[in-house]
Amino acid sequence: MNTTQPRRISRAALITLTIVVLLALALITPQGRAFARSILQFFVRSQSDAIPMPTTQPMTWVDVTPDVPSATMTPLPAMAVFANECGDFGSPTCTVEQIRSKVDFTVREPANIPEGLYFIGATGGPDSIQISYQYKDMSGSLYITEKRWTGNPSPQTDLVGASANVEQVQIGGLTGEYFKGIFVAADGGNVAHWDPDFFGLETLRWVEDGISYTMEYAYPPAPLGKEGMATLAESMTTEPVAKQPTPAPTEDPYVWNPKDTYNLTVSEAEQQAGFKLLLPAKLPDILSLVGASYDSENRIVQAFYLLDQNRFGPGTDGISLGQQPATDPANCFLCDIVIGDYNKFAEEAANSKSFKEIVPSTKEIEMVQIGALTGKYIQGVWSGTDCCGWQWDSTVPRKTLHWQQNGMAFELTYFGENLEKADLIKIAESIK
Repeated sequence: MNTTQPRRISRAALITLTIVVLLALALITPQGRAFARSILQFFVRSQSDAIPMPTTQPMTWVDVTPDVPSATMTPLPAMAVFANECGDFGSPTCTVEQIRSKVDFTVREPANIPEGLYFIGATGGPDSIQISYQYKDMSGSLYITEKRWTGNPSPQTDLVGASANVEQVQIGGLTGEYFKGIFVAADGGNVAHWDPDFFGLETLRWVEDGISYTMEYAYPPAPLGKEGMATLAESMTTEPVAKQPTPAPTEDPYVWNPKDTYNLTVSEAEQQAGFKLLLPAKLPDILSLVGASYDSENRIVQAFYLLDQNRFGPGTDGISLGQQPATDPANCFLCDIVIGDYNKFAEEAANSKSFKEIVPSTKEIEMVQIGALTGKYIQGVWSGTDCCGWQWDSTVPRKTLHWQQNGMAFELTYFGENLEKADLIKIAESIK
């Protein structure tokens, strides 16, 4: 271009230049800086910090034989296209070299892996792949998603909260966007709220040679921060990278196996207790019977139903159904709910196999109908505090239903987010 000749600026160009100058001046003001934060290249900013959740599919209920453990449930279809060769996203098995051979775009990996992180594997599909790293003790993880950049972020998958602090970060000669947080839905809620501190989740995205790279560093022992994430991004390479061999899995001493506690069959529990168990004849298809336990001192049988691990991953979420003869209310732990202060009973409860349910006030108890019967429903748990002993927390999703029928007292308890009060009532109504 010949820059020595004078140039006439058209009216349209002048208007455009004026807008640019006004915008530049606006960015000096707090209001202008707030406006700048709403202009994102790789993400979409929501109008608020609360967004509606997708409509969930109705619960599928199935008839069950009450005293027969459910057969192994059919796993849900794999999410990764390459699942047969490389495993699903939860358990990837391919090397980076193997995943490169399956796609027609450039796959990069970090050359400077943070100390303590181990390469787990890679998987995905022809249009998008994911490389996974984890700490040995599962305290932190790093996921890198790579796919062709369409030029526009998706309002479904790339949404950030209205208050999210999205910062521009230099990655060599490129510019990326970094933020902390994620939308989180409360138990049973149909609205997700932006949480900037959810387990320290950090996200960085940038585009290089038409490929978008998204790093998510979650559950960290210590944050990487935007500088650490940028340094990690700058080390991305197509050259071979020496990785620490994945350590052999070790047994977690804190993991509870329900089969260790509920190690009796229904018939064995009945024989020890001396009474016939009443069990659900209808259950959500996400639950299966594990077994039973028996407290001989208080004549309480507990049956445990585990959440389907094929669908929700390894865990111990499930429902516990306790039952006890109600002939002697004074010695019946399941017959009623006590109003009181748990701090006065904490030591006794810690040294007892069974203890009556305690809530701080009657307002925590909701009377509910279970068919023709009347029951009591509560949600919450006593949580320890540094200042004030045990305090009742009704936001924790521990849901408990109490009722009596056929001379027996029942307690149905669920801790988790997949079953609601109405589901517990429906289970109770099917007990026979």
